[in-house]
Amino acid sequence: MIIKKLKSIATNVAISFFFTAIFVLCYYYFIDGEVSSYISLINITAVNRGNIEERIAEYDFENKSLIKYPSWGSKFGTLKIDSIKLSLPIYHGDNLKILRKGAGHYAGSYFPGEGGGIILAAHNTSGFFKEIDKVKKGDIVTIEATYGTFKYKVYDYKIVKESNEAAFKVSDDEEILIMYTCYPINRSVVGRKTKRYVVYALRVGDTNE
Repeated sequence: MIIKKLKSIATNVAISFFFTAIFVLCYYYFIDGEVSSYISLINITAVNRGNIEERIAEYDFENKSLIKYPSWGSKFGTLKIDSIKLSLPIYHGDNLKILRKGAGHYAGSYFPGEGGGIILAAHNTSGFFKEIDKVKKGDIVTIEATYGTFKYKVYDYKIVKESNEAAFKVSDDEEILIMYTCYPINRSVVGRKTKRYVVYALRVGDTNE
């Protein structure tokens, strides 16, 4: 009798362990992986956003700097890459809600025209950065901001680990545009995507000069 009870208990424990293991594996590979892919598109450094009133960017052409910054979550421009027929709205900020609408601007980077590094992130889905890996060196990238138009020439692209902070370093003395998305592009991956496809472009001029 005791042996039967022990066998019954052991069987129940084994079944419970089996289903628990299945749940953990499903979460890790299918749920946690997708969540991590989205979260990894968020800025490397957290930013205290606070409650910001609605603001439209204003640019000082003489000093080549913004005198009023756009409010968090507002659209302040359009990213255009003619070589891949891309036209994507740019929003200030990079939370999940923003990234569902277009390219997100990392708040810890500069704005177009300020002379420093700019970081833009977008999903690797249709209408966003799905074909960013087809951009070639020498291609022109245009940012049509609400306060002016700025052009950048692609000079490099690479695949890096998400933990490679040096690949996303914000320059303080060169206006380098960094665009990135999850990698592999256009291919389902079981679990989280730990790599990023990054494109670098240097400012070459704008229509305001």
